[in-house]
Amino acid sequence: MEEEQQLKEIFQRYVKNECTEQEVKFLLQHFKTADNEDALRDSIAAKLNEYPVADFDQNMQSKPAFDAIFSSILDNITDEQETEEDRPQKRGSLLLKFIAGIAVMFIGFLGIYKYHNPIKEDVAVVKNIPAKTNITPGGNKAILTLQDGSTIILDDAQEGTLAQQGNANIVKTANGQLVYNKTDAQPEKVLFNTMTTPRGGQYKLTLPDGTDVWLNSASSITYPTAFVGNERNVSITGEAYFEVAKDKTKPFHVKAGSQTIEVLGTHFNVMAYADEDAIKTTLLEGSVKVTGDKGSGILKPGEQSVINKAGDLKVTAASVDEAMAWKNGYFKFNRVGIKYIMRQLSRWYDVDVMYDGRVKEDEFVGTIGRGENIVQALHLLELANVHFKIQDKKIIVLP
Repeated sequence: MEEEQQLKEIFQRYVKNECTEQEVKFLLQHFKTADNEDALRDSIAAKLNEYPVADFDQNMQSKPAFDAIFSSILDNITDEQETEEDRPQKRGSLLLKFIAGIAVMFIGFLGIYKYHNPIKEDVAVVKNIPAKTNITPGGNKAILTLQDGSTIILDDAQEGTLAQQGNANIVKTANGQLVYNKTDAQPEKVLFNTMTTPRGGQYKLTLPDGTDVWLNSASSITYPTAFVGNERNVSITGEAYFEVAKDKTKPFHVKAGSQTIEVLGTHFNVMAYADEDAIKTTLLEGSVKVTGDKGSGILKPGEQSVINKAGDLKVTAASVDEAMAWKNGYFKFNRVGIKYIMRQLSRWYDVDVMYDGRVKEDEFVGTIGRGENIVQALHLLELANVHFKIQDKKIIVLP
């Protein structure tokens, strides 16, 4: 009981940035232990309840928004502890930044803050953002292009059989995904289809071999309507998550930009947008081999390969939550700049982004729900001292 009281007292001083360096290290070491995660969760929830945020109570501990933000804190406690000795003049940590900015967090929408610059509660908000806008979140939208070049707008199509390609019937299911069902027909040649999601769209597809694919916005996948021969080959642009059907006799290959991924049966995410600095492949389950122009690497679960514009390949530990956030219904940012955030928002909300003046170099950490109105997201970014104007479907980032 005495230790518990001591922890509470240190935590209260920690929130006020009054801890000694030794106390900060003690607190981080304590909360780094998995057995103490409940204590950390309770301490944060208790602190949140001190603020008059609508609809927040202890039940928030079970809500996805709190879980996502709590996970963000846990992901970074270890990193903060490891780097604390390198910068002893800074007593704060990611947890402190989180608490410092909590009064301006919209519960259920966004928890976002500057990495090395706590949000001030009295920060002035620029009133350039209208209360309402015609900018809406994305949804299930995609276009299917058949072998002959004809197209089917999938979000407008009724459920049921949409077309026949080779020995497969293309079916839109009741829950809105696309499935290829084999028939007894013998195709004369291999046919290829392409599914494309626009900005503001996402879609799920089941390939002829049973592999499930989720396409993020502004992405595409090209694939055969029947996998023949000794390999299963597809190509993508943008971002996709794969749950590959196991077949040891037919390796599955994904071509994404300058890299090729080879798998037998596994779960992984590929982010290969042309306007990003690198192609990233994140492995959740199984094993994959990633090959680029300058080498290759084999990933284990929890690892990520990064191929930069120069073609250099590096394998590192991955933040799986961050890589999978889009599929799970939110964005997760971990020490990224405003331009990276705006590229993500641009794709999902189908908006153009312009910059008026010098862009801030701050790094941000946070979580934002993909189902929320963009107005709430921009207001909260303004509370982190980034400002915007909306003109029709264009967002202007201001100094």
